[in-house]
Amino acid sequence: MAAAILKLPENSATEVLLVYKYTKAESVANIETATDVSLEVSGEKYDGVTTICKYLASKTQPELLGDGKENQAEIEAWSSWALTAFKGVPSKELNAALQKLNEHLLGRTFLVGNQISLADLIVFAHVHQISKNLRVKSTPNVLRWFDLIQNIVVIKNDLVKNFALLEINLDDVPEPEAPKKEKKGDKKGDEKKGAEKKEEGGKKGDKKDKKEKKEKKEKKPAAPAEPEQPVFTRLDIRVGYIRKCEKHPDADSLYVEEIDCGDGEGVYRTIVSGLVKWYPVEEMQNRWVIVMANLKPASMRGIKSAGMVLCASAPDGSKVELLKPVDTSKVKPGDRIYIEGLEGEPEKQLPPKKKYFEAVQPDFNTKDDKIAYFQDKPFLIKTASGEPVKCEAATVQGGGIK
Repeated sequence: MAAAILKLPENSATEVLLVYKYTKAESVANIETATDVSLEVSGEKYDGVTTICKYLASKTQPELLGDGKENQAEIEAWSSWALTAFKGVPSKELNAALQKLNEHLLGRTFLVGNQISLADLIVFAHVHQISKNLRVKSTPNVLRWFDLIQNIVVIKNDLVKNFALLEINLDDVPEPEAPKKEKKGDKKGDEKKGAEKKEEGGKKGDKKDKKEKKEKKEKKPAAPAEPEQPVFTRLDIRVGYIRKCEKHPDADSLYVEEIDCGDGEGVYRTIVSGLVKWYPVEEMQNRWVIVMANLKPASMRGIKSAGMVLCASAPDGSKVELLKPVDTSKVKPGDRIYIEGLEGEPEKQLPPKKKYFEAVQPDFNTKDDKIAYFQDKPFLIKTASGEPVKCEAATVQGGGIK
């Protein structure tokens, strides 16, 4: 039974509700309806949306608070900014806020760092309320980010009842382009400006000649399009073996594992996982796992994590279980996972801007047989003998995988 009481007004404080639901903070606090937002813990009262959200995250998913003082300060700044940028402001100020967000998200997947943070949740909750103002032409980067968050947060955690989905066709959203910086004293730029002035004062006959020459230029035939590689095949998902595991020195909810991923003899990866709540450290030793191996390394509370162990989560959030090969006697560290009928080589490292993992991960699932699937096709391990081996969770049926 949770000792804390979270008081929320109806149809208000949606950012707190989103953080509460996403972090599955039911074990931390019970919700009661009230006129003002507050959190009472053992007689102590917490006020302020950001303070309450930080408390809930610290007790459930502390990685949402960021790694290092710089990231933490930036998360705090964006969270506080959202509280005033979108609520009850004139349309001119609202558009200015959206433009600021759009410019910041140019070339970024998340607001801060390389993984979702508290800032993404809080800002998303506010943008969701004014999502009718989002336009492809003016805020393409916000739309791309919004679509990602509603997929990995709202859809993945079955929160559609609280946060209605915004239909977004990403085919209509242009790829982000970095702004071109004009160099000072650019000779070509100066020459171009001089040519323009000369043209303005020149004869009309000169313009006509230029136009005729331009029209005579032949267009080069477009190069044939390369066949699109299935996104799943760009992922490097492998069999791994945990050699040892210990608690993270600076985060109570995280483990630091040394995993053999088949990178070479004596070469092991350090991977950080938020599994303290689900496994005692004794059960994390000497066990087979399935590893997402080509994510960009990310620092988690001061320790760089070079991958991610894949887990199946029960639909009601009551269980999280590591995936493993069905028959460990037939596999070795480094054996790759594939999907029958999908061809292609994995990327050496997934480019964060492309969001390949985020695009396919919502289709990872377990069914009644507890086997891991991509859509309706099972994860298969390519073994040395050529005999495919499936992957499974211990008990989770009908769950998601991440």
